[in-house]
Amino acid sequence: MATIVEQIVNREIDSVIVYESDQVIAFADHDPINFGHILICPKTQYRTFIDLPESVFFEITDVARDLYKRIEAKFNPDGIGFMQNNGEAPHFNELDHYHLHIFPRFHGDQYGWVSSELGIQTMDKLRESLKDL
Repeated sequence: MATIVEQIVNREIDSVIVYESDQVIAFADHDPINFGHILICPKTQYRTFIDLPESVFFEITDVARDLYKRIEAKFNPDGIGFMQNNGEAPHFNELDHYHLHIFPRFHGDQYGWVSSELGIQTMDKLRESLKDL
């Protein structure tokens, strides 16, 4: 079965497309954090960041830089966020297709990071956890 992104590429699902080339498509998130929330995706299904061919990775990066400027000019946000998830669907990558979120941030928008119960760690504990990385 085709992913949601592939369905958008094939025009089987309606979307607001803001960029499209032979390799990459960018479109509005249907459940935005704020207006201006865009997903940047390869047209071909790749599941993770590591799976992306270099040419696709570089184009996604170029598109993200361009959209950053366009979002900044249109929405005048207090900040701009990026988010990209990898892992098994639906828990860590709901679309089962690589995608990079870019979205404007505003003071009071209530979007936030929810941490696990680990809490603040000492430098020694962080060093230990990363020593073999």
